Amino acid sequence: MKVDILFAIMAVQEVLFFAPIAKRLRDEEGLKVAFLTFHEAGDDILEKEGVPYFSLHKIKNSEGKKKHIFLKPEVVDSTLRDVQERLGINIRKLILHEMLTTNRLDEKYLSSKVMTYHAIMDSIFRDNDIGCVVQELGGFIAPQLLYHVSRYYRKQHVFIEPAMFPKRIVFTLDDMNADIAGYGEGVTASDEELKKLLEQYSAGKTVVIPKKDKHFFQDMSLKRLFSMDNFRRLSRKLYHKYILGREEEYNAILWYIVYHFIKFFKRKVLSFYYSEPVEGEKYIYYPFHVPLDVQLTMRCPEFLNQEALVGYIARVIPLGCRLYVKEHPAAIGGHQLSRMRDILRDKNIRLIHPRHNSFDLIKNAGCVITINSKVGFEAIMQGKPVVVLGRTFYRGKGVTVDVNNVSEISGAVTAATGGAGNPANRDYFLNKAFEWSYKGELYENSPENIENFFRSLRTFMLKSGIIKSDKYTAEGAVK
Repeated sequence: MKVDILFAIMAVQEVLFFAPIAKRLRDEEGLKVAFLTFHEAGDDILEKEGVPYFSLHKIKNSEGKKKHIFLKPEVVDSTLRDVQERLGINIRKLILHEMLTTNRLDEKYLSSKVMTYHAIMDSIFRDNDIGCVVQELGGFIAPQLLYHVSRYYRKQHVFIEPAMFPKRIVFTLDDMNADIAGYGEGVTASDEELKKLLEQYSAGKTVVIPKKDKHFFQDMSLKRLFSMDNFRRLSRKLYHKYILGREEEYNAILWYIVYHFIKFFKRKVLSFYYSEPVEGEKYIYYPFHVPLDVQLTMRCPEFLNQEALVGYIARVIPLGCRLYVKEHPAAIGGHQLSRMRDILRDKNIRLIHPRHNSFDLIKNAGCVITINSKVGFEAIMQGKPVVVLGRTFYRGKGVTVDVNNVSEISGAVTAATGGAGNPANRDYFLNKAFEWSYKGELYENSPENIENFFRSLRTFMLKSGIIKSDKYTAEGAVK
């Protein structure tokens, strides 16, 4: 079967969002579209919509792929080595995100899953003419492996993720790391919409919370724990898994329940350690990343132990400076309690109460140290010096002090706090970052957003040469 665009989905909300977009690409652009599903409940929706799909779980169960469990260990090891060599990957790194987020620590089980999924994906690409794969950026085995199989077969691949600006997205072609294409080429004109967004940021003191993630950005209280949204999500998962017997990837239900109660408990314990910012105190600000976010597990796994990193930073920053740290709003109570208590023995470190906005902490800091977080981008927006440790799209753009090794942090902080940045570089960077993004928001199903997202995806694919159309004009672009 010929498939110009293969959408990959992990959840029902993704099917509901991408199905109308896929149908418009089919009807208006004449493209052959299909889905690769990792969620059986989504298959029913595609059936009703009349959109073709490959259901990984149905294929797995119908073809008896689970038989790999009974293979001899030496056969499994040999097959996994072949997969690693063929795709040029490290399977331990590939399974890291799923292992930690689901608390499934059995490498044998997860490695066997890689072997099964690879066999199914390989057969799909071998037996069908796939043009391009489109999916949201994700750290689970399924999306990562699909990316590597796509690249092995020299098929184009697009990752989608939220941009740093509200209601905007970025597309990344044939790479796991997002970066601004054509940076440094030509001049940019200041955009009125960008000016408005910068003014809104200064007034509202927040940069962007995607609608799909808003329920995570709350303090870990009883209200959040027992919210109607959580009950709806839990009820739906229990119904799909135990009543309908449907398979999906996000199926570690018991662990997610336990983990939320653990976070609630840790939040209560940490309340005894929270500090308030001290007026007039000199400090460096390190914003904690979500502990198991894909930005760490997939893009910068070397910095997974943030607590150890914070302890080191506190020992090498200039004398007379404190280190302020704050939990990510979406991960309050998410850090390992023993590690947090260890680093907070250092009186040079203040764990700031979650009620405080990063806007003000950035504003009053000597500099911001970050791996690859949104707070680093916010600091650039405010014109504050930023020390960057990891891979991120704002690294190497002349607006940050970049570190290649943790041993360089001390010198980088001195350099960052010792000189003023170049406003022209900042303005150029922000304009380029805005030009790089497109209108649209993931999983916001209003007609206006669906229209914007469709036009943005189509424009990106036309500009990238993924699809070709004589109908394309500059007026069709949604920027």
